[in-house]
Amino acid sequence: MQTNVWIPISNISDAEKIWSGTRIRLFNVGLNVTNKENDYYDYLVSYIYDNDDLLQLTNLSQGKAGNILCVIPKDKPNHYSMGKSLKEMVGLENTYVCFE
Repeated sequence: MQTNVWIPISNISDAEKIWSGTRIRLFNVGLNVTNKENDYYDYLVSYIYDNDDLLQLTNLSQGKAGNILCVIPKDKPNHYSMGKSLKEMVGLENTYVCFE
């Protein structure tokens, strides 16, 4: 099985299960204007302590690590969110998902 495969968010289904541990990559963030290949931030979908209703997207990139991009609602009573919720919060343009 190949890991580290980045899929455009527009290619995932609205019914796709988004679990904690899923990685999100946002390109064209203005971080590196000379090399667009390195112009991105990475985020991790993770649980929020003492909150059973939401998941959060936490920045993993150097200099911004720990910053929260947004929260997405869980598909209650399950412990995952849906692709539709993720798409609504982060947008479709320049956004990629990596399921590991």
